Amino acid sequence: MLIELNIRNIALIESLRIEFTRGLNVLTGETGAGKSIVVDCVNLALGGRADRDLIRTGEERGGVRALFDVSGNPAAEAYLAELGVETQDGLAEVSREITRSGKNVCRVNGAMLLLSQIKTFTGMLVDVHGQHEHQALMDPARHIEFLDSFGGERIRPAKERVQAAYADYADTKRRLDKADIDEAERARRVDALSFQYKEISSAKLKPDEEEALEQKNRIYENAERISSHVRTAYERVYLGGGKSVSAMEGIKRALDAMKAISGIDEKYQTLAGRLEEIYYSVSDVGYELQDAMEETTFDPEDAERVADRLDQIKKLKRKYGPELKDVIEFGRRAGEELKQLEASDELREELKAALKERKRALDEACAALTDARREAAAELCRRLVEQLADLGMGRTRFDVRFTPRAPQADGADEVEFILSPNPGEPMKPLSAIASGGEISRIMLAMKAISAENEGVDTMIFDEIDTGVSGRMAQTVGEKMCALGRSRQVICVTHLAQIAALGDSQYLVEKTVKDGHTGSSVRRLDEEGRVGELARLVGGADDSASGREHARSMLAAAETLKKKRF
Repeated sequence: MLIELNIRNIALIESLRIEFTRGLNVLTGETGAGKSIVVDCVNLALGGRADRDLIRTGEERGGVRALFDVSGNPAAEAYLAELGVETQDGLAEVSREITRSGKNVCRVNGAMLLLSQIKTFTGMLVDVHGQHEHQALMDPARHIEFLDSFGGERIRPAKERVQAAYADYADTKRRLDKADIDEAERARRVDALSFQYKEISSAKLKPDEEEALEQKNRIYENAERISSHVRTAYERVYLGGGKSVSAMEGIKRALDAMKAISGIDEKYQTLAGRLEEIYYSVSDVGYELQDAMEETTFDPEDAERVADRLDQIKKLKRKYGPELKDVIEFGRRAGEELKQLEASDELREELKAALKERKRALDEACAALTDARREAAAELCRRLVEQLADLGMGRTRFDVRFTPRAPQADGADEVEFILSPNPGEPMKPLSAIASGGEISRIMLAMKAISAENEGVDTMIFDEIDTGVSGRMAQTVGEKMCALGRSRQVICVTHLAQIAALGDSQYLVEKTVKDGHTGSSVRRLDEEGRVGELARLVGGADDSASGREHARSMLAAAETLKKKRF
């Protein structure tokens, strides 16, 4: 159950805290006051799209915090435990912060989670019906989604088997199509691949050779300079020349001088020891310089081989690169494709046999999925008709029409909802004959069924009453009120009949402060409800007749709830 919603700097809302109750919560207010913004904020907390345009004008960041009681939802508690998130007295606070820079942070009880994890968790708690779902129900292409969602675990395993079988079939068909290219094209492709494969394979490339070659090439390109400088260093350290002594000779003389007086004072002995260490270090350097000088030889033939090899690698990288590893991979793939093409006749026969087997497996999986869908459809129709009877559509016949089609990743079915709302009328597509009010009631019936199936604690309806008025509005309100007896229902409505049946009513108002427009939400007391219901009925809340009518609506609603719920 959603206990509390905190909103900060979202759309027209600067700062807002709403406490919801059990049962049916209704939100009313003038058009444009921001009723749907509250639903948008709930969607944001549930992991919905975080558009930076949602952030209040002039602010850099905005956010929502939704506090849920999950103590009666063991699946949700188990999922949080799996993620290492602890609940406190059965409470879980979901927070979402968005910024204009695009940063998006999601947390549950302070623990940072992935957006996908937030969606999975909140999907166990809340079902939101937005206004766009009316359009989805009118689109026959979306009906299969409704049916599969209703079927749940009865359909999901069969659907997963179809997806796996279709992936195998599509992969085999792709390989067969590739092998079935016309002979002239195959010959051209073989010629091109043969040249590419031969060019790369004959080079006998090694993944790590380029770096070693470049290092060796740098040494060859600087051979004369290296030789000169190494010789100079060797002479200064080890040989000496002319009137100058070598570094070793100079240090040796200093060492002998200090050794001669080392017995006089300890400090002279220490200095002699340090000079001796330096002497041996310089001696080691001298030997290493001598080795380096002897090794620094220029081999013109090897230098040419290195340069040619680097040039060859550079050309291959330009053609097949950009990197050496890409050239090697290109050659590997070219070799594999060449092998397939050269053995295409044999391969085609193998692939044809494999494709036939894959098609058989796909057809079997699709048939099993169709059976599961038909079984789910029969139950959906039965339960939907029961729900529609409660919504004033007791004579409605509802069915699911299946039309076979070529197998795809989601099966071999086209599904369309058909109905006859009145006796004697033929069954026709839902999109062709259902009125706005009928669509609203069908959607409400579906939501009532899905709530029973999925066990969500909270259902949110954003203007489910589109196209509904009069007695039908009362009927829709009673259905939501009945739903509110077993779970929390939050409903945005513009109809007084529905608002009167609410266990709690909230007024959404547009405000202007210091030249800035905002929205506020407050829970109405008895007199507040009377005034707001009077406004919904007659457009004004101060007429005596309007207020009296509102009081009678509230009294009738209370009587109905005590009697029926």
